[in-house]
Amino acid sequence: MTSDSWSTSQLVEFLAVLSEQPDEDAALRAGVERVLESLDAEVGVLFGPSGAPTVVGLPAGDPQADALVAAARAGADPVHIAGLGPCRTAVVALDLGEDALRLMVARAGAEGFVPDEMLLLRGMAWVLHLALRPLRVMVTLGERQRVLEQVALVQRAIANRAPLPEVFDTVTEGALGLFGSELAMLYLADQGVLMVASVSTVFEEDRPPARPIHLRSGIGRAAYTLGELVRTDDYPGSAYANPELVARGARAAMGAPVRENGAVVGSLVTVSFRPGHHFTDVQEQTLLAFADQVSIALSDAKTLATAQHAIRDAVTGLPNRVLFLDRLEQALDRGVRAYVLFLDLDRFKLVNDTLGHSAGDELLRQVGRRLRECLRAEDLLARFGGDEYAVLVENGDAAEVDRLAKELLAAVQRPYFVAGAEVTIDGSVGISVSHDGAVADEVLRDADTAMYRAKHAGGGRYVRFEKSMHTVLVQRASLETDLRHAVARDELFVEFQPILELQTGRVHTAEALVRWRHPIRGVIAPDEFIPLAEETGLIVPIGRRVLAAACEQAVTWAAPDGGRPPGVSVNLSARQLLDPDLVRDVRRIIDRTGMDPTQLILEITESAFVSEAATVVERLQQIRDLGVRLAIDDFGVGYSALSYLRHLPVEILKIDRSFVEGVVAGWQGKAFLHTIVRLTETLQMTAVGEGVETMEQLTALRLLGCQLGQGFLFARPMCSTEFRRTLAGRAAVLH
Repeated sequence: MTSDSWSTSQLVEFLAVLSEQPDEDAALRAGVERVLESLDAEVGVLFGPSGAPTVVGLPAGDPQADALVAAARAGADPVHIAGLGPCRTAVVALDLGEDALRLMVARAGAEGFVPDEMLLLRGMAWVLHLALRPLRVMVTLGERQRVLEQVALVQRAIANRAPLPEVFDTVTEGALGLFGSELAMLYLADQGVLMVASVSTVFEEDRPPARPIHLRSGIGRAAYTLGELVRTDDYPGSAYANPELVARGARAAMGAPVRENGAVVGSLVTVSFRPGHHFTDVQEQTLLAFADQVSIALSDAKTLATAQHAIRDAVTGLPNRVLFLDRLEQALDRGVRAYVLFLDLDRFKLVNDTLGHSAGDELLRQVGRRLRECLRAEDLLARFGGDEYAVLVENGDAAEVDRLAKELLAAVQRPYFVAGAEVTIDGSVGISVSHDGAVADEVLRDADTAMYRAKHAGGGRYVRFEKSMHTVLVQRASLETDLRHAVARDELFVEFQPILELQTGRVHTAEALVRWRHPIRGVIAPDEFIPLAEETGLIVPIGRRVLAAACEQAVTWAAPDGGRPPGVSVNLSARQLLDPDLVRDVRRIIDRTGMDPTQLILEITESAFVSEAATVVERLQQIRDLGVRLAIDDFGVGYSALSYLRHLPVEILKIDRSFVEGVVAGWQGKAFLHTIVRLTETLQMTAVGEGVETMEQLTALRLLGCQLGQGFLFARPMCSTEFRRTLAGRAAVLH
């Protein structure tokens, strides 16, 4: 069924059938029967102006009638009808005050009514409405046809989603021909003031009637105020006369109220300037029918606006995920080769947290505009929420899509000016392409998977989806499930790696490192499961257990010379620092284990300050207030802004292994390391060299004045028992 199926001739035929009926009840029943036939439906329920329902398609006296009437009132879909089974329904309601009409049709099966069928149903409902008005006083079918031709023009404009001004002009232009008048005007209320929405006239351009900005008098004001049709054949002598129109020679006029959802919101006016002109009763009803067309256009526009809101992103105005998936599904149904580019912004959260959500929203809008400029007119751009966008390209080729991905990234990477500041962000793009039998969710999922691969590779790039990625995704999902079980089953354990005083060789501290002994795969490397724990949030309970285990072991350590025992160092992830219960958990563990808080060091990475820096700093200060010491891990490869060091209550900088490795590679590497060590001295901090593996590195660190070191040269991570033996001198650590 297409939207052209309900042509003017068909509607004329439909109205003729209705008009031939002997009474209103017969017309209603004949109308519903014709609607059911047109839509291949079995049962219909119509509520006409009288309010009494007309049920068609059930045997007389069928006990299901009452239940079906109730379902029609409620707009239920689907409904169950004995003998037919589950039925899909479609409902159209014309809220026209006393002339309100509601029609429901039911069709057996699971397939619902498509949009074109809904348009047909609505058009036929309007013809039913016209038949219910006193249009039967039109003696000839020709009169009916002229009215219906104009109604059909308006209906077609509404169905084609023409702009409201265009629909309104169609109404006023049609009124001129039907009423034999020289002027037709449509007024709509704006906060109680009637404003001109459309004017059509036969006057020459050098003698147009005045187009008032608003209307305080006249027949249009009367129809709006009274909420009923107003007519006068002596306009100059009527109480409704507008002086300006009287001065221009107006002789007769009619005004009909325009309603939206039952409330009067305006008026439709037609004016004749010909002496002796009289409007007829039939023309009264025609004007009311045309006013109804404005009502349906307003209601349809509001419905469309509501629907658009449901499928549009509120921030950018772009299509949202719902509309994107619908378009993608349509493309797949047509057998089109469809590409999806899934883009995720990098560092957007930093802008949002630093400059505020209003600035973040403005940045999202600017990104949307830039992306749109990269696309063809037929391509679809959508925002999925957060900092994710998606592009649908139909009938493209791989090379074109690759070029597009590069253009999208280049557009994203250009500087932005937001909230008075220049900011830069980056993006990661994943690309997928449809295949035979693909469904929309699957194609989108593949693009999302490829995007994450691009992000994990460092961002600022695009990656095409490959089937092997899906295998990795399945393995990752399986690993996540196993990791959740591991937390519950206590499969995680802690090892300790000594941190030494470089000048004396004495064990100063031990870093607690989490390990996972999988029941089938054996010991799984931290690099494999720690990022997964971060993404899923499992790092919070894991981190809590590691901290507790480290403190429980540390209180059992003793220095061989009876002096101060070594402390223990535990890593805190960025995700843990955002946990509101972190400080409470640290305090409870210290109290429960009897750990000396000054012997506990919590290590944080520089990346922890990229997101919600103020919250992180406040939380670190609360931890420091407990007596716990703080260290920056992997210093030099992350945020590396000296300004933030002034505000952090940290005492220790752990220099990233890349600087330690470079200390023997040449003068530049040694200069970098020397600068960092001098920085720690200036800030009265302790420097720890990470990843010490050779005697050359050890010698260089000693000469530069680095106090502490950690690495395989001294010891690999070990269990607590072995670490205690090391402390007792049974295993040499530093020679």
